[in-house]
Amino acid sequence: MYIRTSKKPGQEHARMAAYIAAGIVIVIIAVQLLVPHFLPSIFTTITRPFWRMEFSVGSGSLESPQALLAENESLKTQLAALNVQQQSVQAVVNDNSELLALLGRTDASSTTVSSLKPIPGIILAAVLVRPPQAAYDELIIDIGADHGITLGSKVYAPGNILIGSTTDILGQTSKVKLFSSPGETYYVLIGSSRIPATAVGRGGGQYQAEVPQASKINQGDTVSDSSISDAPFGIVTAVLANPADPFETVLFAPSVNIYQLRWVLIATSTKK
Repeated sequence: MYIRTSKKPGQEHARMAAYIAAGIVIVIIAVQLLVPHFLPSIFTTITRPFWRMEFSVGSGSLESPQALLAENESLKTQLAALNVQQQSVQAVVNDNSELLALLGRTDASSTTVSSLKPIPGIILAAVLVRPPQAAYDELIIDIGADHGITLGSKVYAPGNILIGSTTDILGQTSKVKLFSSPGETYYVLIGSSRIPATAVGRGGGQYQAEVPQASKINQGDTVSDSSISDAPFGIVTAVLANPADPFETVLFAPSVNIYQLRWVLIATSTKK
């Protein structure tokens, strides 16, 4: 009689596979219970390259390096053009605001320079050259005989501040000599008591004048034109006094920076 001592090989393999599968399931359950984030992190690590590939295809980043460089340069060019355009618009806005202020119109929200009516006796001029490019406190403006400018016309900075007069009239340009030129003199009134004095130019928009000690001039007092126009001339910056001297020296300067002037007003015969 034949006695079977072993099972069929196929059954053994199936049983072994079942044991292995059960062991894997048990291990997975144990790992998930003991380290909950372990399996998700493994899954993410395995699938991340595929996700990145899908994103790259969708965003077009698989293009050649040459194509990417060309696109980058194109974007830079477009950005530069937009920046230039923005700067141009801002420059126009600044010019409009500055001109409105110069012409005495502060409400720029509802007014444009082009809508302003000309002011009789006043001509607007752009400053082409200013100190320190121009020597001896001089300005070069962009109008001359072509706009009827004459010698000696008074020149005003923004704020109706008297700063000089026209000289050397040419066809399309004129020279303005500032009253602050070294050695230039001009009659002014200083302080609330309107003390008469002679302003002497010191250069660079600076003046000095001699007044009696009893004048009571203080720093911050206004200095004005002594003519009928009574235009602002400057602000007292310092008072130098010596008790032994019957006079004191008053230093003053206009409230605008002559090195930054871009526009001036030229007075014709109707504004003295």
